[in-house]
Amino acid sequence: MMYSVFLCKKCGGVCAAREGTKTFRCTYCGTINHTDKGRKVATGVDSKNIQKVIGELKAAHAKRSEKETL
Repeated sequence: MMYSVFLCKKCGGVCAAREGTKTFRCTYCGTINHTDKGRKVATGVDSKNIQKVIGELKAAHAKRSEKETL
């Protein structure tokens, strides 16, 4: 099964949604997001690798945020 990775429109959390779905619920704040209007950051991710991809995206975001505060 293939997934796409999106950012939540409300909190910016990294969320996964199955490809072909129209909406997904943010696992952090519970907001319903529409995939056609969402900010897609990765696509075509296999279900075996989704946790790894989300972890890498979170780490990259944290690193970027750290540089902005310095």
